[in-house]
Amino acid sequence: MNHALWWQYAVIAALVTVSTLYMLRKLAPAVSWRWQARMASWLLRRRGGMWQALGRRWLPPAKGGGCGGGACDGCGDSGDALPPLEQKIQFHRRR
Repeated sequence: MNHALWWQYAVIAALVTVSTLYMLRKLAPAVSWRWQARMASWLLRRRGGMWQALGRRWLPPAKGGGCGGGACDGCGDSGDALPPLEQKIQFHRRR
């Protein structure tokens, strides 16, 4: 096989891998979060400082819930609540 053909296969394989990982992050965020946390904890257990720094960088953000965790738009009736996602539709006859 031609040398250039191997580079094409490598680029296509990289694109397919990146696309699959992106799809996994969008469609199954809990699974990808667990895998990312596992990989980061494995890297943190390594002895090299470079591997530990990479593990700290790959740690997924902590799950926040309740007040201040980004779970809602706030507590109470401050009047700043977001408008509802559902809206009434009115159909008008043509004239």
